[in-house]
Amino acid sequence: MRTFTNEEVENYYDQTEVHYRKFWKLDQTMGLHYGVWDETTKTLPEAILNTNKQLMLLGEIKEGERVLDAGCGVGGSSIYLAKNLGCRCTGITLSKKQTQTGASFAAREGVSELVDFQQQDYTNTNFPDNTFDVAWAMESMTTATSKPAFFKEMYRVLKPGGRLVVADFYKTHEFDIESDPDMLMMFNGWAISDIQTVDQFRTDGKAAGFTVKATEDRTAQVKKSVNSLYYAYLAGAWVSKLYNFLNKNTRPFARDHYKTALAQYRSYKKGLWCYHHVAFEKK
Repeated sequence: MRTFTNEEVENYYDQTEVHYRKFWKLDQTMGLHYGVWDETTKTLPEAILNTNKQLMLLGEIKEGERVLDAGCGVGGSSIYLAKNLGCRCTGITLSKKQTQTGASFAAREGVSELVDFQQQDYTNTNFPDNTFDVAWAMESMTTATSKPAFFKEMYRVLKPGGRLVVADFYKTHEFDIESDPDMLMMFNGWAISDIQTVDQFRTDGKAAGFTVKATEDRTAQVKKSVNSLYYAYLAGAWVSKLYNFLNKNTRPFARDHYKTALAQYRSYKKGLWCYHHVAFEKK
């Protein structure tokens, strides 16, 4: 199994941000994650923002709470919580570029006084114990090579009674992703070494001292987002192939990124991965 260094994860996000801007409405939604579709959503941007809303509701996040956005991307979730609940949010990411993008978005949205972004590893932060009311992980914990290390650090920085809320994808059963070319392309192409089943993930959380408060299966509700990525592949694959042919020095993650859009579609259709929201509480 291939493992990825923090520098490689940073390189992935830096190399592919331009793709998310072009195909995933990044400048509008400020989110790199899947959109959850329901009766309130009619467009992809609405669905992407709805993922923030649904995780916020699951975590019972309250006005003015102190939130750690662990693996914040370009800051969309922090900005969403600041705008809607007045939360004081600190977003951390391995990418310095993302901290700069997030800060620019926060200024644009008028919440700079509530939101800040730092380049940190969420398995080894510099925050004091018992700092945050909520830890938030929007499709970010999967890049942690050690999921127990992620839980250990989230438990440390949360106050007693604090909540950890996670939106992410999981294996539907135990298997080696190297046995399926689509799963391997999907996750290694996103700088992810491997993923767990949701049961194993919850077990790791309990081992760190958390109580599982709630789990919501959102697999069916991300289907349109999966399809949207596939349509982006159909629209852009030939352009990517031509660009790679003409530019022999294209960096690896940027070069192969279009292939992940096809791989995630195929592996979803095969029922190899699912999508859940999970809420934990620190005892």
